[in-house]
Amino acid sequence: AGSTMTANVCKKITAQLTGAIGKQEDVSVQLEALDILSDMLSRLGGTLYSFHSSILACLLPQLTSPRLAVRKRAIIALGHLVLTCSGNIFSELTEHLLAELKRNESTSTTRTYIQCVAGISRQAGHRIGEHLEKIIPLIVQYCDVDDDELREYCFQAFESFVRRCPKEMDPHISSVMGLCLKYITFDPNYNYDNEEEEEEMMETENGEDEEQG
Repeated sequence: AGSTMTANVCKKITAQLTGAIGKQEDVSVQLEALDILSDMLSRLGGTLYSFHSSILACLLPQLTSPRLAVRKRAIIALGHLVLTCSGNIFSELTEHLLAELKRNESTSTTRTYIQCVAGISRQAGHRIGEHLEKIIPLIVQYCDVDDDELREYCFQAFESFVRRCPKEMDPHISSVMGLCLKYITFDPNYNYDNEEEEEEMMETENGEDEEQG
């Protein structure tokens, strides 16, 4: 009786929660609503099956919120959603993320979308495997962007894919390994620009010494 009552209460408040999240008028209320919705999805995701489409429609716009905390909570909620959503809802979500990654409006939002892909992979497991052929080339491309934080999220995504979809990742292992070997010696705290400038100065000084001699 207790679990039935809980499920009924959750069904009745889901619309109010998605409405509070979508309004974006009060960030504190929005964050609380996202936390409650995530908790409900993690515990009673299957019970809220009829609301999955409206929940997805509510959460996707939050991935471009100017508030980082809102984006992070939206990613967590989407991770819980994919545990019980239908194949159609899952495909709609992945297609949206792919489209946004291709658009690449800003480095900040790209980081969020890659974090979201990794989060979904960790939760959905093999379900994301069929989409990797489209996802991997995009993430490989973003590894070349001069942004250490973005690269870190790319490698976190690769790690999740390898763990959760080893079979589907097999054709991509060599390219991922190549990127790992390329960046394993990279030190984000080292100023490589100064090293190049010093080399140029040394070459200039050596040339001047030869002319003077």
